[in-house]
Amino acid sequence: MGISKQSIEDLKTKSKISDFILSSTTGKIRGNKGMALCPFHGEKTASMSFTDEENLFHCFGCKEGGDIFKYIQLINNVEFQESVEIAADKYSFNLTYTDSKFETNQKKLIDHLKKISDYFIKNMNEVKSTEALDYLKNRKLDDEDIKNYKIGFAEKDEKKIIEFCKSNDISDSDFKKLGLFSDKGNFLFKNRIMFPITNFRSEVVGFGGRALEDYGPKYLNSSESSVYKKNRTLYFLPNFLKDIKKHKFVIIVEGYFDVIAFNRLGYSNVVSPSGTALTIQQLNQISKYTDEIHLCFDNDQAGIEATKRIVEIKNNISKDLNIYAILLPKKYKDISEFYESGEMDKSIDILMTRKKDLVEFCIDDLIDKEGEANKKKIFSAYKKFSIYLSPLEKDLSTEYLGKKLGINKETLISELSFKEDLVTTTISHGEEVETNKHIETFKDIFIASLIKNNFDLDDKAKEVLDLSAGLDEQVNQLKTKKDSIENDKYHNISFSKEQLDESIVRLILFYSEIKIQDLINQIDLSKDTSLFPEVEELKKKIEFYQNTL
Repeated sequence: MGISKQSIEDLKTKSKISDFILSSTTGKIRGNKGMALCPFHGEKTASMSFTDEENLFHCFGCKEGGDIFKYIQLINNVEFQESVEIAADKYSFNLTYTDSKFETNQKKLIDHLKKISDYFIKNMNEVKSTEALDYLKNRKLDDEDIKNYKIGFAEKDEKKIIEFCKSNDISDSDFKKLGLFSDKGNFLFKNRIMFPITNFRSEVVGFGGRALEDYGPKYLNSSESSVYKKNRTLYFLPNFLKDIKKHKFVIIVEGYFDVIAFNRLGYSNVVSPSGTALTIQQLNQISKYTDEIHLCFDNDQAGIEATKRIVEIKNNISKDLNIYAILLPKKYKDISEFYESGEMDKSIDILMTRKKDLVEFCIDDLIDKEGEANKKKIFSAYKKFSIYLSPLEKDLSTEYLGKKLGINKETLISELSFKEDLVTTTISHGEEVETNKHIETFKDIFIASLIKNNFDLDDKAKEVLDLSAGLDEQVNQLKTKKDSIENDKYHNISFSKEQLDESIVRLILFYSEIKIQDLINQIDLSKDTSLFPEVEELKKKIEFYQNTL
């Protein structure tokens, strides 16, 4: 089932690539064109160009490029159709699908999942497993909780569920589409406590199952289906949306019992990514309801790393989010263990005040891990971590880190940018020189301009090519292969007249310096003074063009 081409084109005219780029990385836009830090490879200075007019992007560093849907695909790690659906969701655009039966089929699958969920609940009500009931009561859930949270039970004998489906007009074909089978074609949920996973319309779209036996995965989720997308779906309980309005924030936890624990303690504004790493799509869903988020992941190293990972994805969301880490007492593994200890009822409100800004939490963890005395290692780790921060976050966090380490903030800022604009590049005759790392960017803009002008060279373009035999040869090869794949990569490169003018000047300066070095090497070897005038002419050229910048 696909989306009509006309619908995709209509959506493209209504969307702007800058909305997605500027919400996922740091950049600036002037008019319809802009430059941004490329999110697909590590860098400190912007090398990715983009244009709203054509809805294209291109990175001069890693050479990644394409249209708005390609960018959404890459930044969200999704297939093309889902990238179109993400864009449509952002602009409230109604897509037209090529299969008119799609919505009917989706509703049919939702109805089937509701029947199967009711079947699991009936199993629990009829106490088909005393072990399941005993386990839940040991986790401090009573009969009312089990009923309210619609917790069910999947029997060990899969023939029972298959017989139920046949008697309720759920065909074998439909059963396979519901995400209840493994890749090997086996029924996923045997002898498991079942948690229904719903969408925001309270429709069951999948299940999470907790094993009652010691072998195999402790928790299993439904397989991907047309109604259940793991990277976009969250587990929450009935009063979730109502409680967000009451508390004005959302709590994110790791597992099903953590969600239930907070609900039992009076906080229904809580969600879980169902045991998987929180994704950009899930965070984006949450941000639609609030800009304040409290993280309460497991109180172990894996949970700490999961908390720190949110720094990497939070600035991919268009909203400015205020994110905090809730600090659990160290002796408890997670919030459900804290709740089940019986010590929690009196201290839940105190716990909710024990939170720390996410970035400060991450810095404190770096210091705890390396030891406060090991300042170089701490700063080295912080430097890698800081690339995910916005300019304001970076400023505030360096100040916080400086106070923690007893180092002047300005010193840390200088250290962050130390040598970031220099690289070592091997040039002709094996000489190594320090050169601006953006020279490849200038070359790409220059070549793209030649291709767009059908290789019609003006005086300045000829001047650049006269200075570099290597670049001249590259351009000639592209000229003879106008329809090649190699040429195609330059068509996504967008630039302004000012950017092209600067690129030409930078290339003239760069290749003039190289040519001077080559000539000086020749003079040293031959003692031929006839080369001096050419060197002097090149120096005058450099002086002239430097004054134009």
